[in-house]
Amino acid sequence: MVRTRSGRATSAADAKPPFWKVLVLASRPNTLAASLTPVLVGYACARRELGAVPAGPAFAFWVFACLIQIGTNLHNDYADFVKGADDETRVGQARATQKGWLTPFQTAGLATAALAAR
Repeated sequence: MVRTRSGRATSAADAKPPFWKVLVLASRPNTLAASLTPVLVGYACARRELGAVPAGPAFAFWVFACLIQIGTNLHNDYADFVKGADDETRVGQARATQKGWLTPFQTAGLATAALAAR
């Protein structure tokens, strides 16, 4: 059990993780395979049709696809919280805004930054 500043007892699972870990959890890394698979398929098709294709552009496109996926995940976290879809009865992976780890403003800002990155 951990005691909060207000003296309320909470379990270690309810304690706020470090900020870097909040960012990792909020990005939902388990969904990033959805951004890698189409890039790998496209790269494989290009190599088959064109022969030697440099991997650099494929890697850059994969990074871009990851940023789109992360930005979408963060926006979903924000929108679900604002609409009231994510509340304390939610079942599944923790959402950073619903848990209070990030404010809605922070979540929206991070989503915008990920989607605007070039």
